[in-house]
Amino acid sequence: MQKLDISRSLSSLFPTLLVVHDWPGSESLNGQLAELLLARERSPGALGNAGAHRSNAGGWQSAGNLIAWPDAPVKELKRRIETIAFGLIDQIIRDTGRQRQFRLLIDAWGNINRNGDYNVVHTHPNCMWSGVYYVTKGNPDSAIPQNGLLELLDPREAANYLQIRNTVLDGREFIDNVPGRMLLWPSWMKHMVHPYTGEGERISIAYNVNVVEETPGI
Repeated sequence: MQKLDISRSLSSLFPTLLVVHDWPGSESLNGQLAELLLARERSPGALGNAGAHRSNAGGWQSAGNLIAWPDAPVKELKRRIETIAFGLIDQIIRDTGRQRQFRLLIDAWGNINRNGDYNVVHTHPNCMWSGVYYVTKGNPDSAIPQNGLLELLDPREAANYLQIRNTVLDGREFIDNVPGRMLLWPSWMKHMVHPYTGEGERISIAYNVNVVEETPGI
């Protein structure tokens, strides 16, 4: 029997996009961001520094105005978010025969998780994309599976009907929180952070991105 090259007849219908990018040379930036966030956590009385409560069970989250902080490491973080977001836009837009221009509206906040802290299953409403940048990993107990890991959940309700496990169609995706790693995904995708068990701080910066297409001549 002739072997069928199924790849010639296969397409992906309604894909869920996920960007995972490891920024090289991030050690200095991460050290500065960690110092900045830890200082904000220690000074809750300062304007905008009081811990917020979104999806976190324990831990500390900054107010959602982080991207407007004047500090140099935050400006570099913003540049990285813009680079990833504009890169994704370039990949998904259709050619309309004219130049298209976009601007981004970005919101961001810091997260500090320590032993026992986690984030419940949630989505990020009122935006197009959501993402996270990992600052520090902490020192998680390696004996505990999924310790402190981000989990992305398949949005299809019947995805768990699959009969063959360990395929690219699995309904759960775990992402290791590598310092310098930046992620971007559709804001409607449910996700969570598993409980962190270990020493030190697991520090990340979450963000939302809205995309506005500029009208020529306006």
